[in-house]
Amino acid sequence: MSNGEIDAIVEEFATYLDLEGKSGHTVRMYSYYVKRYLEWGGELKARSALRFLASLRREGYSNRSLNLVVQALRAYFRFEGEEEEAEKLKPPKVPRSLPKALNRDEVRKILSVIPPTRKRDRVIFLLLYGAGLRVSEVCNLKKKDVDFERGFIVVRGGKGAKDRVVPVPQSLLDEVKAYLSTRTDDSEYLIVELRRGKRDRLSSKTVWYLLKRYGEKAGVRVTPHMLRHSFATHMLESGVDIRAIQELLGHSNLSTTQIYTKVTVEHLRKAQEKARLLENLKEV
Repeated sequence: MSNGEIDAIVEEFATYLDLEGKSGHTVRMYSYYVKRYLEWGGELKARSALRFLASLRREGYSNRSLNLVVQALRAYFRFEGEEEEAEKLKPPKVPRSLPKALNRDEVRKILSVIPPTRKRDRVIFLLLYGAGLRVSEVCNLKKKDVDFERGFIVVRGGKGAKDRVVPVPQSLLDEVKAYLSTRTDDSEYLIVELRRGKRDRLSSKTVWYLLKRYGEKAGVRVTPHMLRHSFATHMLESGVDIRAIQELLGHSNLSTTQIYTKVTVEHLRKAQEKARLLENLKEV
């Protein structure tokens, strides 16, 4: 198969994924691995895919990375109408680690090092932690998505291309208003950055950079997803119903949200160990 033929197939596959409602990141990653597979000489057979995965394993790919490759190849097989071969291709077991969440003091520390004058950066941080948004959702928000009167944000085309409504506190709305009052551009996006001399949509890379910088200043390791995890964990610890948290996070399956119950159990276990109640009995 020539490079031109491969490129044409990958382009059609990317269009298929886009129509399926996959995120831009997923489309890019799946397309990359399918292109590699076709360049390797892969066929529409599970056995061929397994040999390709074995070659990646020899290159040092972890089970987590191989899992992503399997998902990409299964999607490609389905795109080509090979449902049976897609079903034969099973992803490797990946141990599910508990998401890392910050404690409330760490969240406060980071917010305290973001100057009041850096209104945009404060809004970014508060949307990730105070509304539990994904970094891609923060970047894609538009001004029209904020309903100041009724106090909510419409997150359009989240994971799985589903819209959802997220209520937000008045304090966050006030921060958004304060930030927008500093804007003189006509961009439709809620949060922008200067790129090539023009105000453009905020990039995920910029968010990661900002959090890294403020985290280092506060002495706290933080990522965008850690703030989303912290939102869910702190909501659960405060007694919010897990189904409400599921809706706020935009999870299609409750099982995805239930991992946060494990985080809370770990939090309670540490608190119990710190109290040393039974150990203290022995000292009486």
